[in-house]
Amino acid sequence: AADKSQYQYDVSTGVSAGALNTAAVSLFAPGDEDNMLDFLSNNWQGIDNDSVFKMWEPLGLVTGVTSKSGVLDDSPLFEFITQVYEDHDYEIKRKIAVSCVDVNTGDYVVFDETEPEIVKAVVSSASIPFAFPNQQWPDKKVVCMDGGTVWNTNLVSAVERCREQVDSDDQITLDIVTCGTPHLAKWEDKDKALANYLRYMQIKSYNNGLDDVNEFIQAYPEVNFRHYVTPSESLGSGLAILNFDNATSTYPMQMVGRKDGENAVKQEEGLVFNKMREYNESPDLQAQ
Repeated sequence: AADKSQYQYDVSTGVSAGALNTAAVSLFAPGDEDNMLDFLSNNWQGIDNDSVFKMWEPLGLVTGVTSKSGVLDDSPLFEFITQVYEDHDYEIKRKIAVSCVDVNTGDYVVFDETEPEIVKAVVSSASIPFAFPNQQWPDKKVVCMDGGTVWNTNLVSAVERCREQVDSDDQITLDIVTCGTPHLAKWEDKDKALANYLRYMQIKSYNNGLDDVNEFIQAYPEVNFRHYVTPSESLGSGLAILNFDNATSTYPMQMVGRKDGENAVKQEEGLVFNKMREYNESPDLQAQ
């Protein structure tokens, strides 16, 4: 962008994998975006499957299916995020919100930067049902699973946190970055239950995500919806979303994201959202 000061976000919200990025973004103050982006890029390049999950003891997937709430043990992810926060002395420099869903009630649970167990909050948001175990919060009487089961993009919290700093919604500028895409990868591993479930969730989340954004821009007409960044190609499907290999997965995703982000910034501000509004106001378009 020509004017980097226009991208010094005061608030960052994230759900599921987005909560991991929000955790990293929170450690850098507005104006320190260059270092923030380097940190994000380098850490994603350094992550591998062993940094995120391992098989349960003693019987691996059998133990996960029969005696755990997720087939994979994500304690390595907890340890990885803990180390990141320890390296930064747990100093959070932006307002954030990460979200999970309470298994007991279906309520959407939002954590912010004041949460003492911030690492657990981030992992809670990224606890993909069936794949990873839910997170128990006895004091809150909450059992958390992936926030994306309700909302993939927590736009409500984004606006609410921004309202803490401004007098009116027309002073709020919102950029949305999502992993949802209509470009699905080839359907592999058709005979594996977990792969089929994850592919189903990917298809469902894309359509639900678009609906959420469309409803949101109608609910907050004064907010300046600026950029909408979505992948221009598939980022993997099924078990591929659990592939954290840098060479074959995460770095190619970075390259797609950089390209799509650059293209979004080059577009007229609000272009995608204006097209949504046009659709909402046109019976002819809705009938097509």
